[in-house]
Amino acid sequence: MAETMENGSGKVARKAVGENQPADRETETGGSRPYRRAQRDRGAETRARLIEAALDVFGRYGFEGATTRQIAKEADANLAAIVYHFGSKEALHLAVAEYIVERIGALVGPAMAAAQAPEASATPAAARATLLRVIGTFVDVILGTEEAERWARFIVREQMQPTAAFDTIYGFMGGAHGLAALLVATILGRDEDDEEVRLRTFTMIGQVLVFRVAQALVLRRMGWQAIGETERTAIKRVIIENIEAILRADVP
Repeated sequence: MAETMENGSGKVARKAVGENQPADRETETGGSRPYRRAQRDRGAETRARLIEAALDVFGRYGFEGATTRQIAKEADANLAAIVYHFGSKEALHLAVAEYIVERIGALVGPAMAAAQAPEASATPAAARATLLRVIGTFVDVILGTEEAERWARFIVREQMQPTAAFDTIYGFMGGAHGLAALLVATILGRDEDDEEVRLRTFTMIGQVLVFRVAQALVLRRMGWQAIGETERTAIKRVIIENIEAILRADVP
């Protein structure tokens, strides 16, 4: 479709409607490509992708080694999206720690909530049964959840070189250790703040973590391709037996 226009010499010129009007077309179709991407990057989905990408990059390179440009690239987002959603690299790092705690809490939370009920530690026998259930759940989450490997890399780096994010990690891990220590103290007839109680509790939890943080060593020495359901069942059996032995040992 064309419209007729008369120029200054009286000659008639014809111009297609819409010609030389790219700005109007962009407005009608939702804006330019950079504009549409910027709009997309403001969404919740982009925020989630940034956290997932940051979890991987921070876990592999640490806080100092990771770059926001690399994180944005892996998240398929604009670099400005990090500033928009988090404000800074430090805030993104902290958000990753909060995400890890939230994910682990969602998986082990029900077992921990049940363990906090008064009847769960009312007697040594009840406390023993509760402790074994909690540890069993811990094994399933740490060794049976695919993303746990990335959690472990991030957490191990925080253990070696703590940042502000460590306080978030500690808030959860310290609480889990405190709950387990209360159960162990009830079983042993000791105070939960007793040094022996805390040490034995660390030993119980540590034997689970070694199968995740030292997984490469475990797989090679055991001749396993991966830790699947069969391997996890065998690990859990030995861990429970070890806990029973730790609880039976004489307390100095």
